[in-house]
Amino acid sequence: MGTLLRSVLVTGFPSRQPAVHLVRELAADDERTVCCLVTEGRQDRALELLDALPASARERVSLWVGDPRFMDLGLSGEEFAVLAEGVEIIHHCASVTDPAGTKEEAAGNLRAAAEILELAEAAPRLKRLVFWSSATVSGNREGFVKETELDDQMGFRNPIEESLYRVERMLHESAEELPIVVLRPALMVGDSATGEVEDLNGLYLLIRFLLSAPEDYRIPTPSRTGVRISAVPVDYAVKAGVRISADEQSIGRTFHIVDPKPVTVQYALRLFAEATGRPAPRDHDPLNLATALMRAPGLQRFTNTTRAFLDHLKTDVIYDDRNTRELLAGTGIQCPALESYVEVMVARAQQD
Repeated sequence: MGTLLRSVLVTGFPSRQPAVHLVRELAADDERTVCCLVTEGRQDRALELLDALPASARERVSLWVGDPRFMDLGLSGEEFAVLAEGVEIIHHCASVTDPAGTKEEAAGNLRAAAEILELAEAAPRLKRLVFWSSATVSGNREGFVKETELDDQMGFRNPIEESLYRVERMLHESAEELPIVVLRPALMVGDSATGEVEDLNGLYLLIRFLLSAPEDYRIPTPSRTGVRISAVPVDYAVKAGVRISADEQSIGRTFHIVDPKPVTVQYALRLFAEATGRPAPRDHDPLNLATALMRAPGLQRFTNTTRAFLDHLKTDVIYDDRNTRELLAGTGIQCPALESYVEVMVARAQQD
């Protein structure tokens, strides 16, 4: 096994939506090889996705069977040494960011971050360690949240958010020795052009709820109609993340990848109702949205996911994105408005 020159390591492939898009984006660069750390049992899905790439891109991607939660990433000593010697950029996407994740998955986030930091410390060519976190690391905070802020004073809504906070703290402690970049995407939805998405959770719960309802069903209103939802399509998040982290000015900084003009929950519901052919939500309804979603027969098996999403809808927060705007200025990379891809989301949800 020879040295891997100018290589990029991506964790979380093919399980995490950003990792899938990242591998496609990075494999198009003919000056680098892409190493995907794939957990055992996911090789077939990984190969299926890679075989869909153009032949020239496919040749630049290799699969390494391991697990970021294990010592030496679950690799042999020789494999770990070769990877450390050649890696220039690490995109750590393997963290579980789903708010419905378990305490065990939260603990896994911390173990994986510690192992990735060890690899980064052992990598002599390292130019960037990019950690894909989540804007929800702000937990119960409401109001304006800056990219420079990271605290636990208001607490967290679930173990996953707390684990991401603790991981970011670990990274901050290593930031003086390592070229670390933290990316915090908002609530991610599928590809704005193709509709591709790994899990129909989050905003898709509202769409699935409407699609399963009678055509004359008028969706109830949420208890807080003015709460804003900052959703971002995964294709935008990845393009923005790759461009930001390629800039040397990104080192040591945190970036909110969010919709700069987030819509309110009430407005999003109107868009979904229109796209699914259902009546617009009532201005006042004795049965609120939370009650309706928790009682919906089609969603009862997603109780934990639904409850976590409802917690999100109750937290009114605006994410500052001045760092992101600074490094994306003049690139043409912009977050599309929800109106422009809502029908793509509905079409994807209708396939299930």
